[in-house]
Amino acid sequence: MAETKELVIVIVGYLVSLVSPLIGAIIGAVLFFTQKENPFYNKHGKYIIIFAIAVWIISIILITAGLLPSLF
Repeated sequence: MAETKELVIVIVGYLVSLVSPLIGAIIGAVLFFTQKENPFYNKHGKYIIIFAIAVWIISIILITAGLLPSLF
């Protein structure tokens, strides 16, 4: 089982990915590429990157369909 500190870092990574996919992908990449010896960070770093990309693609689809207002 992961420690509390590890869980908090991963949960924050997922939440940041939901709010800002670019920053979330960066956090996921940092976890994935710098924490190779920790399988928990390595696994969730990869999942955070995938989640951030999915959120980004879904938001692009919703903006182009006119269902979500664009900020620009």
